[in-house]
Amino acid sequence: MNKVKSLLVIWKDFKTNLYYHVGTLNYDGNRYVFEYSFKSESPRNVYAALEQGYRLHPAFPELTKTYQSTSLFSTFNRRIPDENRIGYVNILEELSLNSNADRMDLLQATRGVLSGDPYSFEEPLRLNENTLTSNFYINGMRHNSALPENWPEHIHIGDSLTAKLEEDNEYDRFAVGIYHETGIFLGYVPGIYAQAIYALIKNNENISIIVKNTRPNYASQWWIQVTFKATIHLNNHDYDQFNDLIIENIA
Repeated sequence: MNKVKSLLVIWKDFKTNLYYHVGTLNYDGNRYVFEYSFKSESPRNVYAALEQGYRLHPAFPELTKTYQSTSLFSTFNRRIPDENRIGYVNILEELSLNSNADRMDLLQATRGVLSGDPYSFEEPLRLNENTLTSNFYINGMRHNSALPENWPEHIHIGDSLTAKLEEDNEYDRFAVGIYHETGIFLGYVPGIYAQAIYALIKNNENISIIVKNTRPNYASQWWIQVTFKATIHLNNHDYDQFNDLIIENIA
């Protein structure tokens, strides 16, 4: 059986700068499946987004329907480079992808970001036995007044980072700050993962956050990418409120 590739479909509320997990896109090697997060109990699901003014995507007008296609939905496909585009091979190299990369690989690498558009695509938490893994970009760096201008001189690939709870945060009670080993406050765990990582820390699970990549010359949402890993004990606590973020590895 093919490994299922999954991406979280994220909507940004430009009024509050908060992000919501409004749906999930899966691909098993033969079929693409999109479904809104209407089954989720997360505080950042599609219902929460609707309360903030979100409107269902015109390509997917029914909230509880499962959408399927043998090719990547055109509304998502237009967000990534076409394989017939001049310089396509160079684009793959820049994204650290090989010639076998499929449309989901491209969507993951580029995050499907379009200027001024509220949608993006992020990796889920992948579960393999009792280990959760993912990759994400640190949020809020551009608005971090404590971040030194020369931060690229201090942050390097492979550096270990520390996560700290901010339970008195006025915007998100699940906020998790990320700090460099030198004590520099970098930013936050993205809001869509915050409740999950908050719960892991509260339950004293073993977590690791390592710098995977830095792009100081890009827009701030690309500055620092990290690899997240956690060893968990599923019987220790209730994951129902964020299990829509967790995808089991299928080999």
